[in-house]
Amino acid sequence: KELLGYPIYAVNTRKIEEKIREQPYIKKAEIFYDLNGIMYVNIIQREAIVKIVTKTGAGYYLDSEGYLFSPKGNFTPYIMVANGYFTDGSELKTIKNISELSELDKYNEWDDLLKLINFIREDEFWRSQIVQVYCNRDQEFELIPRVGAHQILLGNADDLAVKFKNLKTLYSEGLTYAGWNKYEIINLKYNNQVICSKR
Repeated sequence: KELLGYPIYAVNTRKIEEKIREQPYIKKAEIFYDLNGIMYVNIIQREAIVKIVTKTGAGYYLDSEGYLFSPKGNFTPYIMVANGYFTDGSELKTIKNISELSELDKYNEWDDLLKLINFIREDEFWRSQIVQVYCNRDQEFELIPRVGAHQILLGNADDLAVKFKNLKTLYSEGLTYAGWNKYEIINLKYNNQVICSKR
């Protein structure tokens, strides 16, 4: 509907805000007028923190609060990629936030991924070192590092602080001397243990 020429009181700004907020990319929308009657629309977009590619090839973006939205257009933000055996079902087309999937056990890895990515983002070292997350057939996470030709078996998102502390200790006290390419697999799945498999 054309707004030009309408008196201010005839424009339902609340309804326009609600319509804008329906878009999955929009985090906040605010409409107001100045003293000259000029309408301002302030919009804050959601910031994707990870792109998820499911086993069927479907792609989704996830923000830090768990809001899910589909990629649009040709622009791809420079963010971490998670791929593999993520459950892909019709429910993902109808929800706005992955918290809505909490009743469905088959989507547990989505919530675990959100915890993992938010944890990685909080630490400058891990933010630069971990470049990709893979969800294997057992719904466990494998991490791909930027430095080192090894694979990190993380398991689930339980005890992330302990697992990453153990990995950092291995990096600083082990790999620094043994070499970053000595091990093929670094396994953090088991309680307070780091198991390394040589090449």
